[in-house]
Amino acid sequence: MTKPREKTREELTAEIEDGKKKIRQYENREKMLRQKLSKEERRTRSHRLIVRGAVFESIVPEAKDMTDEEAAALLRLALTSQPAREFLRKRAGNATS
Repeated sequence: MTKPREKTREELTAEIEDGKKKIRQYENREKMLRQKLSKEERRTRSHRLIVRGAVFESIVPEAKDMTDEEAAALLRLALTSQPAREFLRKRAGNATS
């Protein structure tokens, strides 16, 4: 059996540089994919907030003329009422079942 040819210093250096280049490419690809995922998550959240705001305004048309503080106070009062608490408690119970 013949002994495999040993690589020269230049060949080994070229392999190392090629490996480093591939690592940088993979790291860059990972960074791009993370940015894309983050952008999609922001878009999804924005859409959800817009839809929920529209639902709120459709239920309470006066909300269109309210300040942010007034709308927040109204929602806080509505969600701390007894029927709202019961609804949320029941919903939380169904989610854990």
